[in-house]
Amino acid sequence: MGGPFTRRKSRARGKLLWAVVLRALGLLGAARAWVRRHGIIVLTFHRVLADEELCQTASLPGMIVRTPTFDRFLEYAANQCDVVDLSLDLDWRRHEKLKIAVTFDDGWSDSAITAYPLACQYRVPITIFIVPKRTGVALPFWPEQAGVLLALSTPGPYAAESREGIEQVIEELKGLTAEERKSQIDRILVESTGAKSRVPVDKTMSWEQIRRLRAGGVTFGSHTSTHEILTSIPLEQAQEEIAGSRSLIEKKTSAPCTLFSYPNGNCSQSVCELVAHAGYRFAFLNQEPGLWTESCDPYLIPRVNVCEYHLVDAEGKFSPLIFEYAVVWKAARGMLANAFTGFLLRLKSKVRNWGRSLSGPARNKSRANQGG
Repeated sequence: MGGPFTRRKSRARGKLLWAVVLRALGLLGAARAWVRRHGIIVLTFHRVLADEELCQTASLPGMIVRTPTFDRFLEYAANQCDVVDLSLDLDWRRHEKLKIAVTFDDGWSDSAITAYPLACQYRVPITIFIVPKRTGVALPFWPEQAGVLLALSTPGPYAAESREGIEQVIEELKGLTAEERKSQIDRILVESTGAKSRVPVDKTMSWEQIRRLRAGGVTFGSHTSTHEILTSIPLEQAQEEIAGSRSLIEKKTSAPCTLFSYPNGNCSQSVCELVAHAGYRFAFLNQEPGLWTESCDPYLIPRVNVCEYHLVDAEGKFSPLIFEYAVVWKAARGMLANAFTGFLLRLKSKVRNWGRSLSGPARNKSRANQGG
């Protein structure tokens, strides 16, 4: 695996070594058994690309899985896991196999051209969260637009080193408001020289493709109307992004849309309330990895983002061991961290209440002494 989509082999070997140690200590097996008993790992994919497409795309490596890797992953999932269909009622009973759900964000055309046929081959149900006002569009989202602009303004080849710098800039842009981000991208546009289609692979599915996949059993959810980060825009606009996208998807597909995923995983209590009010059944995060349990808030369901690096060994081949380490272990750690945080918050609340109960009688005694 060459070109821009590379990572130092020393880093990959270090990850493999650590995974081997965890397996030898029995910790990976314990994590898998614990996850299997308690819930579902929801996986987030974005792009599935052939090797020749890797040098064409403006999407960052953290969004990409190579086609042969995804093929081998699906074979593994079909045989070793219980893959959950999110369009059906959930079965929370304990099963012998690890439960996972396969989701895609954004609705890229390769989800229809590459991922869907492979999912059909292995009979793996998938859910795709689409952006209805960005269907059938080349370079539909600002991260890819910014990536192309930054690449054109960066001297030298569009290599791994330059992509690392581009990834850092895009992460910084995500922290801005929508207006500030547009201003920064416009500034980059002025400094670069035309960002047109050197990226023919970066196109979203058409409505025709969406309807064909739905007829083939794919479940579709909303990823907002235009892919705005909901915490960076006014609530009135967020409401339209959330409710308007659901209405448009249902109109175009003639099917209910009850699932939602937050762009970039960003949400707030107010945004969650808007999602619930819009009539969605479940809403999915994509920031802190964790496990979907029966007690989860239905509008704060954790997912684990998956890219090539989470699935392959140092030679670029799919590795169940790396999947166990980078996905299952990560989900288990995330759930334990959340549980520990919740325990600390409950403990803090109890200590505060205990302090108040002690200070109450003391204040009453002081007042009685002053009155005497």
